Amino acid sequence: MGEYFKVEDDGNPFTDEFGDFAKATLGDWKVPGVSIAVIDDEQVFTQGYGIATYPDTAAAPDTLWYGASTTKAFTSAVLAHLIDTKVYPALARGWATPVSSLIRDDFVLQDAWATEHLTLEDAACHRTGFSRHDAATARFVDDEDGEGVGPDGRKRFATVKDLVRNLRHLDMTEEPRVKFEYCNLMYSMLSHVIETLTCRPLGDVLRELIWDPLGMSSTYFSLEAAQSAPEHLATGYYWDEKEETHRKEPHFTVVEISGAGGIISTVADYAKWVKCLVHQTAPFSAAAHRDMRNPRILCGMPSMGKDIAMYGLGWQRTLYRGHLMYTHSGGIVGFGAQVYWFPDAKFGVVAFANTGMTSNAVEDVLVYRLLHDKLGIAPGDQADLGGEWHKLIDKLAKDYDKAVETIFPDRADPPLPSPLGVKYLAGTYYNPGYDGLTLRVEPDVRNPDREILVGHRRNSTFNMSTHFHHVTGNWWVLLADQGAKNPPKFSQQWGKVEFKIGPDGKPSALIIGWWDRIANKCEGSVEFKAVS
Repeated sequence: MGEYFKVEDDGNPFTDEFGDFAKATLGDWKVPGVSIAVIDDEQVFTQGYGIATYPDTAAAPDTLWYGASTTKAFTSAVLAHLIDTKVYPALARGWATPVSSLIRDDFVLQDAWATEHLTLEDAACHRTGFSRHDAATARFVDDEDGEGVGPDGRKRFATVKDLVRNLRHLDMTEEPRVKFEYCNLMYSMLSHVIETLTCRPLGDVLRELIWDPLGMSSTYFSLEAAQSAPEHLATGYYWDEKEETHRKEPHFTVVEISGAGGIISTVADYAKWVKCLVHQTAPFSAAAHRDMRNPRILCGMPSMGKDIAMYGLGWQRTLYRGHLMYTHSGGIVGFGAQVYWFPDAKFGVVAFANTGMTSNAVEDVLVYRLLHDKLGIAPGDQADLGGEWHKLIDKLAKDYDKAVETIFPDRADPPLPSPLGVKYLAGTYYNPGYDGLTLRVEPDVRNPDREILVGHRRNSTFNMSTHFHHVTGNWWVLLADQGAKNPPKFSQQWGKVEFKIGPDGKPSALIIGWWDRIANKCEGSVEFKAVS
């Protein structure tokens, strides 16, 4: 922080000096590679640094990466276009159209008012009252006549329609239209709306309405399409701190995620998208562009040189040191994405990289270096993104062993014994929204003299390895990770667990309160009934 890089005479910001800085940043964060595109008015510059796939496939402008949640802006843009063109009478009320009027049989919520009144706009700007519920996203659903896939061979792959129909089993954590609550499932729902209206897969609609008109020929909407593409699909990794090596993550199937995070693309293609947004060009009308820029709900307070942040149609809108800025991040197993654009400066940056979370840190550090140079932000006013990211990730890593202290600060000391032994708590528990959770007894690898419960949710999209450790009485703590060897400590997830005991002395249910480690609060609880 606090210095400028001299840009080449042709305006290219990717100087040798910046290249050295990028490589050092990758090394600092243990991220293999990154691709970056800069949109500067009518000019586009692209560059790759580091490794896309070990041992020696370099990151390049035409490397394919997961766009993750940066997909949401495309999904919203399709709806903005459909509303603007007035082709579908069902959208006559525009963004105020109730979702239930479009997919009435599928969109049923526990709250009758919400079912009837939640609109397309409510879903697009995350003000539905639903928390994330990511753990409810299913990869497989029951179907005796299905494709013969899944853990037991009697499943089929879940669709966005399945995810929407599952919303009826999920609790709302807030009143609608009161608070910004990020929920990926709502963009899966918007995907289903688009597919229902157009009678076509969302990927085909995106290609016809956006990608083909913009010349985005290296953008895909399924893992299979990306793997068979002429471009190289980067490999996701995580850093094994114990053995000091990068470990490969399996490529992630994105079918059921769809419009919430299903795009796989290159920075060169995304530059065409950002250039369209910056200059407000076709294939969208001026009205549609205004729609996509309009903020809808407060989503963040001032921080790091930024004013209050508002969320709109897949974009966060704020001011950075007085400059109007739109941005959205993305993250998926082994990958991260960042997109920034400044309409007044006619400037934008896209960055994709190949680790979970730490890649977003690298991208932010590099993006802010570029935008500081472009906007002429004085050294003393430059936000230290690297420092802030280190604070966050270092804290999450250091708190790795503090789940019990954090979640149960007032626990009994000494702890009360569990009413039932570990083996009597093992078995299968079920929630209609979250499917089954089977617990078995295993030795605690940290303390072989103790036994813990290990859980599996085999049909889940995010199939984490979950371990239940006794705290006191009926209370347990859930520790979840990606099930890989020596996973990053900062990525561990927590849960506050209570076992319910019936009058027959047997477990009747368990309640999991999913813990938001960054906000340090419970983001919602789910009750699983004992079934065996």
